Amino acid sequence: VVTQVGVSQGHNMCPDPGIPERGKRIGNDFRLGSSIQFTCNEGYDLQGSKSITCKRVSDIIVAWSDHRPVCRARMCDTYLRGPSGVITSPNYPVQYDNNAYCVWVITALNPAKVIKLTFEEFELERGYDTLTVGDGGQVGDQKTVLYVLTGTTVPDLIVSTHHQMWLLFQTDSVSNLLGFKATYEEIDQGSCGDPGIPAYGRREGATFRHGDSLKFECQPAFELKGQKTITCQKSSQWSAQKPVCVFSCFFNFTTPSGIVLSPNYPEEYGSSLHCVWLIIAKPESRIHLAFNDFDVEPQFDFLAVKDGGTAESPVLGTFSGNQIPSSLTSSGHVARLEFQTDHSMEKRGFNITFTTFRHNECPDPGVPVNGKRFGDSLQLGSSVSFLCDEGFIRTHGSETITCILKEGNVVWNNAVLRCEAPCGGHLTSPSGTILSPGWPGFYKDSLSCAWVIEAQPGYPIKITFDRFKTEVNYDTLEVRDGRSYSSPLIGIYDGTQVPQFLISTSNYLYLLFTTDKSHSDIGFQIRYETVKLQSDHCLDPGIPVNGQRHGNDFYVGALVTFSCDSGYTLSDSEALECEPNFQWSRPLPSCEALCGGYIRGSSGTILSPGFPDFYPNNLNCTWTIETSHGKG
Repeated sequence: VVTQVGVSQGHNMCPDPGIPERGKRIGNDFRLGSSIQFTCNEGYDLQGSKSITCKRVSDIIVAWSDHRPVCRARMCDTYLRGPSGVITSPNYPVQYDNNAYCVWVITALNPAKVIKLTFEEFELERGYDTLTVGDGGQVGDQKTVLYVLTGTTVPDLIVSTHHQMWLLFQTDSVSNLLGFKATYEEIDQGSCGDPGIPAYGRREGATFRHGDSLKFECQPAFELKGQKTITCQKSSQWSAQKPVCVFSCFFNFTTPSGIVLSPNYPEEYGSSLHCVWLIIAKPESRIHLAFNDFDVEPQFDFLAVKDGGTAESPVLGTFSGNQIPSSLTSSGHVARLEFQTDHSMEKRGFNITFTTFRHNECPDPGVPVNGKRFGDSLQLGSSVSFLCDEGFIRTHGSETITCILKEGNVVWNNAVLRCEAPCGGHLTSPSGTILSPGWPGFYKDSLSCAWVIEAQPGYPIKITFDRFKTEVNYDTLEVRDGRSYSSPLIGIYDGTQVPQFLISTSNYLYLLFTTDKSHSDIGFQIRYETVKLQSDHCLDPGIPVNGQRHGNDFYVGALVTFSCDSGYTLSDSEALECEPNFQWSRPLPSCEALCGGYIRGSSGTILSPGFPDFYPNNLNCTWTIETSHGKG
């Protein structure tokens, strides 16, 4: 039997472990007890053991002590200088690579300063992929480690005690996620840095020197979770994270405007809740409720809005599920909201804006979610206009509304604009954004959305994946090189495995997004643009996910080929040729982990289908492995 570790049965010699691609092997003695070493070419880092030894693992079996290492291209900047900058995981905002090993050393321009690090986004495979942050310039020195970060939880900020800080990013060979984006800047020594102010909160104190304390409190209707007071310690770290402000389950509002949130919004609300909020306006006023976001468990969790202050008041509406309700207006100066949940599934909840208005005014229409408003007057006869953000279209309401007198009531003459990400469309602008339906929330079930991007003749189209995350194996995005479903397939993408960009060979690109009836996710944010062909060469064709490109000459007549990481199979082995029209002869191929196959060689890798994402259901895969005659 031969495996990737290197096992031989029946004699005292291990099989040839091979030589790492882009590396060297030192030693050719494979007998029991012998060791060999590995190094990498300039510009590449060794991932795995530098030395492996041929050992006996049973009476008849000998094996190498570890896998043959691999040589990975350095994917990260090594030395960074202040006064400020940004650090991201490789490929961000697309998923990082497996077996990554990245080092950054940040040095302040002023030796009297220290480094402050804050995270804008952080998502690593919990327990397996880590970002270690250390104090000083000695990377890996355990005595200087400040934090080992994994999962999604990070401190508000990290401050060094010296003018240098080091970061070490390591990932395993299995799952990969979004990664991280961090900013750094120089600050004065003896400081813990500004931890910020909680959303919906206030802070007392504006100095962050050693020994200084900060006190926090929340706005009305919010409860403080965490430490009310934190102190800057001599280690330049705060004694605790800054607290958070969580919306209360019971409150009486008497302000002319405000917000009502489900507890813990936008995170999951709790189970077995029974929350009651009263909005009490001046006697001559009425109350307008505008729903900005709504997502509660269908049929079992619900929000009831009542036209009055008691439990017996008339019901204006009862809402459940994830459809955003239309706005509501009370007939009097009091409204009651009741939110009830069961003991099981929890969702994102809701965000509601309330305003009070006099009888000779129209209610404040608010600002559309995913849109903008122009105009602030609410008086009789005045108008306001709306515009959807890029990537969203009008699905309800009007772009302009006017305050009118109708049947004795002062009302808007039309509904407020609603902006949503469309399910498909024909796009002809030179650039734009494509969003999964439901963005920035989760997409819906049972979708089949097709987009056709059309450019001017002679101009290919480039799409860039800013965000991509779908249910593995079941919710897919197909990209085709043309105007229809019958056009050549470029790739089918799911999970988080997408290239950074794709370029068409014609002036059309076809995208088809399909989802099943069960689980959903955040979906995608894709930028598209038409690109001008170069006068002497083709555009960069890109590199397949889990693969490599061979050749960096993009001039007419040049050929580039591709290969895949161990365990993956190339979808199309034909070389790409830069043709006289300065376009590639075929689309970029993909690297896929297949179900079963015939494997020949002294070593290799077998991956479950779809790896590193989840494998599909109902598989029956068989692999046949053949080694050289006489080997076992």
